[in-house]
Amino acid sequence: MSLYNERIDVRSTTGGHPALFAWRGHMYRVRRVIGTWNGDSQGNGPTARPGSDVRLVRVAAESDHGQANIADISLDVATNHWTMRRLWS
Repeated sequence: MSLYNERIDVRSTTGGHPALFAWRGHMYRVRRVIGTWNGDSQGNGPTARPGSDVRLVRVAAESDHGQANIADISLDVATNHWTMRRLWS
């Protein structure tokens, strides 16, 4: 397992949960949200950095090749940019 910190494209449900994401030329379908954590603008939380609001989401996802994965992805609320943090295959 590596820490990637690479930008990803995410499509969310109407409720705001990630449904699909693209990373390194592959599409991943979110099968279930395992958990979510919020950082705050004070730099508190598992992925927060000072001056940002960050939401970390751990998901069970299936690759376009049918491989099951667990991924930590994060949303920078201020910029609406998603990032791949970690991926377990």
